[in-house]
Amino acid sequence: MNRHTPARLFKRYLVTGVLVLAPISISVSLLLWLGGWVDQLLVPVTAVFFGRHVPGLGLATATLLTLCVGWLGSNIIGKQVVEVLEDLLMHVPIFSWVYRTVKQLAEVFSPGGAAAFRSVVMVEYPREGVYQLGFATGTLTPVPGGEPLTSVYIPTNHVYIGDVVLVPSAKVKETSLTLQEGVQFFLSAGAMSGHRVPPGDEPLGM
Repeated sequence: MNRHTPARLFKRYLVTGVLVLAPISISVSLLLWLGGWVDQLLVPVTAVFFGRHVPGLGLATATLLTLCVGWLGSNIIGKQVVEVLEDLLMHVPIFSWVYRTVKQLAEVFSPGGAAAFRSVVMVEYPREGVYQLGFATGTLTPVPGGEPLTSVYIPTNHVYIGDVVLVPSAKVKETSLTLQEGVQFFLSAGAMSGHRVPPGDEPLGM
């Protein structure tokens, strides 16, 4: 069966486009909405100090507040406050599921990416002699006493869309790429650091 039919390609590209644009659109829309809301709150203040409305002041203030929240969430006290707020949000029906899902996606595709991606690895897939780069995400042993398997996320069309394959851990090879370089490798269609990703001699040790 041909997996690259026009209908399948249309669906894949549409889903990929939505996944790429969604976080950007949501972030920009949220910042603009917050800026407009703050702008309305500042109308009386700007009227007193400047005698008129100052366009863009709300957006600038919202951006500054966002930076402050980011800074607050980066230190110990701020993290404790964020954890308390998250605990409250997790008890809100429906919203808790949405929040958890968005947070997991943000952690996975953040610059650090350590929440899910452990390392950049190389496996023989889909057959022996054909190598694929991927991200090791965990290990499991389906049968007690059986061979351990490593879950490897292999991006396909775009880093947001890919396949998860279970590979014998002994056949998963480490590479010298960092997580950031691994993402860049896929986004550049393999043009980045091609000389740095030969299969290694040591199996992955999770």
